[in-house]
Amino acid sequence: MRGRLTTGFIALAVCLAAAAAAEPLSSRIANYDIDARLDVTQHTVTAREVLTWRNTSSESAPDLYFHLYLNAFANNRSSLMREAGEAVEDWQRDKPDGWGQQAISRFVVDGSDRTAAIEWVHPDDDNVEDRTVIRVPLEHPIGAGGSARIEVDFTAKLPKIFARAGYAGPFHFVAQWFPKIGVYDGGAWNCHQYHLTTEFFADFGVYDVRLTVPRDSVVGATGERQEEHDNSDGSKTLRYHAEDVHDFAWTVDPRFIEVTDHFDAVTLRLLLQPHHVTQAARHLDAVKAAMLRYRDWFGAYPYSQLTIVDPAPGGNGAGGMEYPTLITVGTSWWMPAGLRFPELVTIHEFGHQYWYGMVANNEFEAAWLDEGINSYVEGLIMDERYGPQGSYIDVSSLRVDGIAARRAGYLAAPSHDPLTRYAWQFLDRRSYSSITYAKTALLLATLDRYLGRDRLHVALRHYFERWRFQHPTARDFIEAINESAGEDLWWYFDETIYGTGTLDYAVTHVETEDALEFAGAHVPAATAEEAAPAPKEKRYRNQVVVERLGDLRMPVEVTVSFEDGTETAEWWDGTDRWRRFEYVGTQRVDYAVVDPRHKLPLDINLTNNSRMRDQATRGVIRLAGRWGFWFQNLLHVLTGL
Repeated sequence: MRGRLTTGFIALAVCLAAAAAAEPLSSRIANYDIDARLDVTQHTVTAREVLTWRNTSSESAPDLYFHLYLNAFANNRSSLMREAGEAVEDWQRDKPDGWGQQAISRFVVDGSDRTAAIEWVHPDDDNVEDRTVIRVPLEHPIGAGGSARIEVDFTAKLPKIFARAGYAGPFHFVAQWFPKIGVYDGGAWNCHQYHLTTEFFADFGVYDVRLTVPRDSVVGATGERQEEHDNSDGSKTLRYHAEDVHDFAWTVDPRFIEVTDHFDAVTLRLLLQPHHVTQAARHLDAVKAAMLRYRDWFGAYPYSQLTIVDPAPGGNGAGGMEYPTLITVGTSWWMPAGLRFPELVTIHEFGHQYWYGMVANNEFEAAWLDEGINSYVEGLIMDERYGPQGSYIDVSSLRVDGIAARRAGYLAAPSHDPLTRYAWQFLDRRSYSSITYAKTALLLATLDRYLGRDRLHVALRHYFERWRFQHPTARDFIEAINESAGEDLWWYFDETIYGTGTLDYAVTHVETEDALEFAGAHVPAATAEEAAPAPKEKRYRNQVVVERLGDLRMPVEVTVSFEDGTETAEWWDGTDRWRRFEYVGTQRVDYAVVDPRHKLPLDINLTNNSRMRDQATRGVIRLAGRWGFWFQNLLHVLTGL
């Protein structure tokens, strides 16, 4: 009896575990079934997709909006190519036949052929020649809570790689390649055009994709390979399946060298170019370091596979990108161990499996929510794994850590745009990168020092757990951090996220003068006995002035050091424009430092954080500081992957 009960409990446990494993992680709104064939000679993909889409909004949908991303590479008049400027001319000169395109030959909704009803729209700008978004009016609206079956036959011509997708010789990277439905929310479609600095936004779903490619191809793709078989025409077909993801990318190259490894229950599949095979350990070590810390800090990676792709020479434009369960990296055969670009790119792109992959913010409208948070965590992992000094670069006497790298990026353009600017509306690419990546990383690093790292990490985990497999906004992020931290931090986020002001505290005045000697009538003591007068000792009146030169306000520490080696620690709430500290005593002030423990990584000018009493010495320090500023900008160039 006991044996039968034990067997029964085991069977029940197995069934419950299987049911739990099958429980969807996301709402699965957009579900794709795609059959695709790649012609590696013509660089075309011919495909049929069947999309099952659910209307989870409270409003009927009278039409459908789809992205046709590859049309951004159809000519030099698309919005993306116009924004690229001279880079397009250089690319076109080198690759005159490299244009891409996407065309739909059949579009059927619930049995109704809507191909002739397709119209081009451009919701972001007035560029009528941009062909990256279509609108399809429906014969019958899709009601709230309803669903539709959408069948699309299409052809995608891959461009020679310019940005993210395309081909370089036999290397093909196929991303943003299928007509992809927008996000319907509140009775309106969120379906932006493809811009130079924008990435993506889509609903979660299940992807079942069959890829037919030449038989000698080595293939990597989103999801897990379910089956593979050879065809009589010299091709082979592979089937991939992915659940609770919002995109599907794949790559083909017969020259890939495959290296496999594991982390926990996850299979790691590294597809390297032959001349980079000696760097396999660098990529695998980096991704394991990232997976370990993300698991411990935020939660386990929920998929069974991760594919890491090394683009071919000439295909660098496809490097450094993130897709569900697949990332692209980048290296060079000559890359010395101390130039940790392969490591930082690998760690950064894996981080996007969390910030973008699972916590799926709108990258068109709030790119900082993934790029910036990811950059902050990337820096922590790099510093922990490769040492707090020189984690990014450690070559000879040149050592750059995470904060230094981000400061160099931020100082390139610290105040042109707020974080809330839509990605394509920034002043230029430099401002986009400076604000979206570097400023966000630094504002989090500053918050890290204000709250304490443990409190911030608990808050970020709370945000992750609250919003994974959903679409959070800036307000959702702020409210999650406030809730977890147990205090209202809107004062900080209002200025750092919604504003363009900078943080700059400076010691502007250190002065010592002889204290006034006693003059005037002597007033006797109130007691009958007078104390004997103390021997005279020279006394000084010291003044230290600290100013807030920027618009951002933060509490700040000030340390004042005296000639005898003693120090006085002060605290200032930082709200006024200046604060004076005065000291009268037998010691002269030697120097003063604002933010002595470097708790304000957002401070744009560290060269004015200290000041000595001696003018000549101060001049030397100022000269050294000016050199340091230019050196930081050199590092920005060196780290501009």
